[in-house]
Amino acid sequence: MGAAEWTASSIKRMLNKGFKTTDQLCEQITPESYKIVDQTVNLPVEVVRARNAFAIFLVDARAAQEWIADTQLQVVELWPGKALMQIIGVDYQENDLGDYDEAGICFYVRGPGAPKGLPFIGAVRDIIKGTAMSYIHLLPVNQEFTMHAGRYIWGYPKWNADIDICSEDNYLETRFKDAGKHVFTLRCKLGGKMRMKEQLQPSLAVRDNKVYKTVGVARGEGVKFNLGGPSIQLGAHPIADRLRKLGLPKRPLCSGTIEKMSMSFGVPEIIAVGEPLS
Repeated sequence: MGAAEWTASSIKRMLNKGFKTTDQLCEQITPESYKIVDQTVNLPVEVVRARNAFAIFLVDARAAQEWIADTQLQVVELWPGKALMQIIGVDYQENDLGDYDEAGICFYVRGPGAPKGLPFIGAVRDIIKGTAMSYIHLLPVNQEFTMHAGRYIWGYPKWNADIDICSEDNYLETRFKDAGKHVFTLRCKLGGKMRMKEQLQPSLAVRDNKVYKTVGVARGEGVKFNLGGPSIQLGAHPIADRLRKLGLPKRPLCSGTIEKMSMSFGVPEIIAVGEPLS
């Protein structure tokens, strides 16, 4: 698949067969209980311990909007022509859904028709208020069970890929390969001593023309935050080519790590694509 074909529609087609398999293997038992493959999952799902790396990039807003066009969500522009994209790596170590690694590409977005407000001030205000949220566009994982759970319960665009997250030279390094091809390597500095107080983290995902809004709760220790950070490395893969269209590789606007993070994920709110977000 060529880089130009990696639109929201093509991602949907790529995952469709897997989603059908997921639907055959999973069912909802009660509003807060699911059968995933052959196990029962009760909400909220608790993550006791994980390590997290993140980097936020300023990217071409038009190219970003084109990539997520089918969602009818609107990318947040920090200033005209520049959108905010976050790339993450998470090493889940103790978790109701198992021990696995995850990579992600996310955009800060507003709902359809939401006012944009003033450049910079409006974007920062909406992110703080939660009216602009993190839309999870791609979320590959390296374990099958969490793939099915994430898809079925929260609508996350998960598929199985080769993801390795490791500590190296005081950096947390996320290496993402898909179908044997290098997609990206992200390096974020370790060594933080700050704490992150409990905070709500709303996120969005889109599946089958429905928007899933999930409000997670996160807290952490060993938090490291930096302005800038090492430039992301891109490989020879259609997703990497799509990132190039956004303006990567380059150094992030900011980056960081959380060495000990705990989280919980509850029942999602589900609405039709195109409806206003609450």
